[in-house]
Amino acid sequence: MLKVEKLQVHSAIIHRLDNQKENSTGLDLSDLSLQMDDELKTLLETHTKSGFEDGRIRYANFLDKDINQVLSECYKVLDDPEYLFVDGSKILARLLFSAMTNKSISAADIAICLANCNDVEYLCLLKLDYKDNYISESTDTPEGRYIGIKKLGSGWPQLGTKLQKAAFIKRTNDEYELIILDRQKNKTDKSDISLFFQKSFLNVELIDDSKLNTNGFIKGVKEFVKTSSITPEKKRSIVDNAINLVVNTENINLRQFAESQFSEDLPEEERKLFMDSLITEFERNGVRRLEFVKSQDVAQVYAKKRRITLDGIKLEIDPAIYADPDKFIFTPRFNASGEEVADITIKGLKINKMD
Repeated sequence: MLKVEKLQVHSAIIHRLDNQKENSTGLDLSDLSLQMDDELKTLLETHTKSGFEDGRIRYANFLDKDINQVLSECYKVLDDPEYLFVDGSKILARLLFSAMTNKSISAADIAICLANCNDVEYLCLLKLDYKDNYISESTDTPEGRYIGIKKLGSGWPQLGTKLQKAAFIKRTNDEYELIILDRQKNKTDKSDISLFFQKSFLNVELIDDSKLNTNGFIKGVKEFVKTSSITPEKKRSIVDNAINLVVNTENINLRQFAESQFSEDLPEEERKLFMDSLITEFERNGVRRLEFVKSQDVAQVYAKKRRITLDGIKLEIDPAIYADPDKFIFTPRFNASGEEVADITIKGLKINKMD
């Protein structure tokens, strides 16, 4: 997950990649950078920001660095954008077009942009799939006025529509070399069609950040409840729900989790503030994506028995019992001295042994 604080597109160029035509006649390359007025600049910046902030972005590194043409051309452009941007963009467009041999892959324009996001320079590759556009058309007929629909042709995705494929390459190499968005990639489909963007074109390896994200998710929840102005019961509920989610589900969606923790009966502004604060804590604690697959290693840690140590009492509780309010209720509160204490209710459990 990348929160865009500021974004500016410096320059852009468009190439047409219509792989539905025969004999490569659908490859149409521009010799000139795009002349951007304010409206077009806003359009490209909106699509670029949407790609950066998409919950399904992944961080990646290039493979076969010595012979990876995409890496080589991207770095050349980033090192000398004034002189190499147009020619480099043409090579990148040809490489992508060559990877789009299967007719099941959508024809598209590729918008290649030089942009600064949060003070980092990126070369942005946006695959803008063609969408059919329609408009109503009125005519007079002998029977009366008739309004029908006609096709205008193919156009770009509308603003607000999520990009399907994009890549954001940076020159600085710290934890990752690029960000990739591939919403059409099937998690189980390993075919060339599913992986053409990631493998055939970019040739990258995704960074496994499931452990980082899962740990950041739990830490973010715990940090949120420390400072949030909600009841102790609500704090415990949110932490328990987070742990149950990690233990019992495969996929974690931060926005869905945040929305599920705060009742729609709350004033809209108050509810939004709680949700935004919770998501901010996820970001601060290292969660990179709004949606991710949990780490099995982290899940196993939280699936173990829960331990609670109180004055004079130590409890070891099976996670299934701990999560069942009909059998176990743990209610933290503050006593008259301001100390955090707990009320514990255990109901209906069979006694196996008493010493």
